[in-house]
Order: sequence, then structure tokens, then C-alpha cells
Amino acid sequence: MFLLLPSLILIIYAITRGIFPLRITTWKKFLLSIVIIFCGLKYQIYGLGEGSLIQPSVSRSAQLVLETLYGSLIFFVGFLFLKDFYLLVQKSKKALNLSNTSKSTVSGKWILSFAIISLVSGTIATYEAIKVPEVTSVQIRIPSLSSSWQGLRIVQLSDLHIGAIQKKEWLAKVVKKVNALNPDLVVITGDFVDGSVKKLYSELTPLKEIKAPYSVYGIVGNHEYYSGYQDWVDALHTLNITMLENKSVVLERNGASLVLGGTTDFGAYRFNMPNPDLKKTFQDTPVAPRILLTHQPKTTYRSTESFDLQLSGHTHGAHLFFLYPLVGWFNDWLVSGHYKRGDRQIYVNRGTGLWNGFTQRLGVPSEITLITLH
Repeated sequence: MFLLLPSLILIIYAITRGIFPLRITTWKKFLLSIVIIFCGLKYQIYGLGEGSLIQPSVSRSAQLVLETLYGSLIFFVGFLFLKDFYLLVQKSKKALNLSNTSKSTVSGKWILSFAIISLVSGTIATYEAIKVPEVTSVQIRIPSLSSSWQGLRIVQLSDLHIGAIQKKEWLAKVVKKVNALNPDLVVITGDFVDGSVKKLYSELTPLKEIKAPYSVYGIVGNHEYYSGYQDWVDALHTLNITMLENKSVVLERNGASLVLGGTTDFGAYRFNMPNPDLKKTFQDTPVAPRILLTHQPKTTYRSTESFDLQLSGHTHGAHLFFLYPLVGWFNDWLVSGHYKRGDRQIYVNRGTGLWNGFTQRLGVPSEITLITLH
């Protein structure tokens, strides 16, 4: 139901502000309205038969078409909103009735232009979402870092969301890129999957090929809880990924320590499972630089626990550049990139993959993050 409401808003706005004002026959308005409705009901189409958002009832190709059309509808409504806002500003002193003005000032050519640009944007946004990501290189200075750990190369992956769209072949290409970076340490900050171990385990087997001297560590995201938490934690261990559930490991190099801790996710509360606990995570660890893995960037905003660098994901960078303020509002204004909050530093990965429920990216590319510590 929560996904139906935004879809209905998009459909109603597109029809009332984009179709009804056109000077065309009622029959043509009806046909165009049917097209708009089809573009906006992808979630309902996914759920036909025994399908669901996680496992849609349609093929991968059909899903990509539906995602493109849904994204195009979002852009179309965006253009209409900007048009209406402009008209409102222009006529505000006259207490303008936007509906009447639209009929007299917006031609079919403008609506057609909006539709074409929106379709192109939706197509590009779908491609950007499903392609193998490029590498984003980041230099981060930790004042307390020992000379023994200078130049440590950490590769961060996040939000793989292996499922209906991104599968084994895509993941194998990601792993190939990771290994080409010669990382010392690889971390995966949650949301590995959208689906059960039974259906998706084989799709994650490329992760077993990651090579890093200091191993591969992971934490759960909210989607692991939706997909069978304990089954996935156990399964990921068999792929040579050490899962950190409110606990830490101490890495050693030339007698110098580095603490790597990882938490559970806020999604745990819905399943009566342990919530993120930073105090427990770093309990009994030596005095040394601390790196924290936690899926949602806002996890630590009320915590007084000390750490030097937090690596998170979850936000997908907001998907679309104009959604940054909205996503920021719900995530303590930690959406993508490198932040400094007092003595803490936070890096938010834009997502390596993408949730198949909204396969759109525009101005927010996916990423494999290479972090070099100094």
C-alpha cells in the first residue's frame, strides 16, 4: 500500500496537469491517460500472480522496461511541476487559477517535449543504475594512524542488492574490478541481497573470489532482515566473508593495531533482533584507530562512542540528484561522499548495485570505493 500511494500521486498529477489541459479530443485524452496509468503501476504488475517486489512476476527484460517507464513518469511529473510553479509565480498577484491558465498557455508541443525528454532521461537513468560501477578513489587522513598502516587500501562495496536484475554475471565483473585494485582490505556495508538463500546463494558465489591480504568483512543491511537474516549471515560466512554483528576484530601490522568494528542494522527492531550497539561493538578493544562499518549513516548520530572513520551505504546517494534534500532529511544529511563531524569522519558509499524496486540513477553514479588511509 505504501508504494501504491506515491504511484497514484504521480499518475493523478500527470493526467490532470499534463493530459487534461491539452486541446485534443476526449478519446485521445483517454488513451494518453491509459498510457500514464500503465507507466505508474509497475509495483502492482510485479505482484501479479505469485510475484512480489523482491521477486517480480515478470522477466528481467520486462522489468527493465517497466523501470524505464516508471522513471520517465517521475521526470515527466517533475517537468509539469516546474511548469506549474513557474505559472504560479508569474500570476500570483492575480490569484491565478492554474488549471484554467494551463489550458490557454501550455501547448501540446510543450507537453510532447516534456514527454520525449522524460523518456530519454528514464532510459539513461535505468542504464546508469544497472551498469558495472566505476571506481571512486578517496584519500582519508586519520591523525592517530600509525606509520605502519599508512597507505592502507580499503575497497568498500555496498548495497549490491543481488536479486531480480543484478545477478552473478554482473557481480563477477564487480569482483574483477575489485581485485584489479589490489586492496589490502575489502568491506561490504550491507544489503547484499533481495531474496532468499535458496534462490540467490549461487548468484553471490563470485564474492568468494575476492582477494585481500586482510580478508573480507561484511555487515548486514536492512534488506538482509527481509530476506532471511540468520540464513544469510551463515551463508555469507561460507563465501569467505567475516560478518561483524556488533563486534570487532583487531588487525595487526608491524606491531601496530587497527580496530575494525561492525554493527547490526536498525531493521532489526522489526524482527525482535539485536539493534546496533556501538558500545558492545568496540568492547574490550585496544587503544588504536577505529573504523566502524554500519549500514545506515545515521546509526551513530546520537552515540558518544569514539571512532575515527565510519563507512556506510543505504542511501544510494539519493538515486536522482534532485532527491538529495529529501533523502538527506531522513539520514542526518549524510547522503553520499566524505563528511567530517567533529573528530569523526564518515564516508557514505552511493551504492555499488541498486535495489530492484527502483532501478533509476541520474547524476548519482554507482561506485566501487577505493579508500586510501594516511
